[in-house]
Order: sequence, then structure tokens, then C-alpha cells
Amino acid sequence: MEIVIGILGILALYAVVVEPYWIRLRRVDVEIPELPAQFDGFTILHLSDLHGRVGAFLRPAVRLAMEQADVIALTGDLYALTLPDASVASYLNALDRRRLFYVSGNHDYRHGVLKTSSWNPGSCLLDNRAVHLTRGDAGIWLAGIPDLVKGKPNLAEVLEQIDTEEPAILLSHRPDVWLKEGIRRFQLILSGHTHGGQVRFPWIGALVRHNKLPGNYVSGILSKEGYPTLVTSKGLGMSELPVRFLSPPEVLKICLRRVPSI
Repeated sequence: MEIVIGILGILALYAVVVEPYWIRLRRVDVEIPELPAQFDGFTILHLSDLHGRVGAFLRPAVRLAMEQADVIALTGDLYALTLPDASVASYLNALDRRRLFYVSGNHDYRHGVLKTSSWNPGSCLLDNRAVHLTRGDAGIWLAGIPDLVKGKPNLAEVLEQIDTEEPAILLSHRPDVWLKEGIRRFQLILSGHTHGGQVRFPWIGALVRHNKLPGNYVSGILSKEGYPTLVTSKGLGMSELPVRFLSPPEVLKICLRRVPSI
């Protein structure tokens, strides 16, 4: 019994003081149909669910964002009720606003934090907006919607703004947007919210999934013919309980690739 208690104690300590700070950098290559040659290799640094955790352990992510990414995508939940937003603002102000795009998550709406925050997203905010990114004479669309529950998402309004047949990427805090009508116009969706389950167990998986997608999906790539590729990040922070187990925080480097010609 003492051995069992000791092992459980070690695992609990790991879940509290080790894994939450063991950030993984993961590269994900995504093939995009009809992607212009000029955008082959285009990179998106995907950050999600900071929940106010912007200490020194995140500085490498900031450095990476500045040096290696073409654009930086923040898919919501920047804030936490228990942490001051000044540190979040300082972190975000270190990022290049010209390459930064953000959609709001459910925690960003609590107590009006979006209105009172000392960081003003301005043109970075993609809630119900689409922007046209260009390289030479080629372009792609980057669009976003606010949180599906706490915000006022309007996918039809977003689709009206996409007035060419060029590839389109959608930022959404919740991966459930993959189930929405009209979603097939997009080739790629980047989302967060699930924390990868935050706590997972061998052979069981995540006890809480925070989405209604099929199977036991909580993070990673979801593909289905005729639908956009969905990539859901495990995020960087935590909610409810300050622990992570078998679901380490991550920064995703999304690399767009052309579909090879047959």
C-alpha cells in the first residue's frame, strides 16, 4: 500500500509542477487543395488557451513567433479570472501586431474582460471577420468567429466577406464549429478550448472532452472527405484544476502545403 501511495504522490506532483510547464513545439503539415504556389510552406504559429499563464516559460514561444511564423493565430481564452490581465497585455504587446490574429474564447467574455483589458486587440480581432492575405498576385483568406456559446458568432456574415474562390482558413475557439452549416467553404480550421482533455488516462483517454465531435476527439487532426481539416491545440494554460496529465501544453507550427498534382 505504501508503494501505491508513493507512486500516486509522484504522479500527482508531476501533474502539478512538471507537465504544465513542459511545453511541446509540434509541427503540423496540412495539405490545402488549390493552395497557390506562393503560399506553399506558409506557416501559422497557433497559440491557444493561455488562461493568463504568461510567465518566463513562455518566452521561447514569443521568440519563435517573432522569428519563424508568417502569421500568429490566437484561438481564444487569453485571460483567467484569478490572474491579472496586465501580464497578458505585456505578453501580447511583444508580438508583431501586423502578423497577429485573434478570436475570442468563452473565458475572454467573463466579467467583460474584453472591454476592460489593458490590451486592445484592434484590427487583430477576427471575430466575425475575414481578411485577405496576399503574396505577389496570389491570396488566401483568414477568417474568424467568436466563441460559439458566449459570443455572437455569425458564420454567414463571415462567408459573405469571402468573395473569391481562394482557399480559406477559419479560426474558432471551439472545435464544434466543424459541425456547422456552411463550414465546407473552408479548407482548414484552427481551434482550442479542449486542452486536449487536460487530464488523460492510459487506455481510457480524457474524462472530459469539451466538444460534441464524433469519437473521442479532443485534440490533433480530424479529417473527413468533403470537410475542412480540423486542427485542435491542447493549449498552454489550464482551467478548473491547475493540473495536466498526459496532455502537455503545446505550441503548434502549422505549415501549409500544396496538394501535389496528379
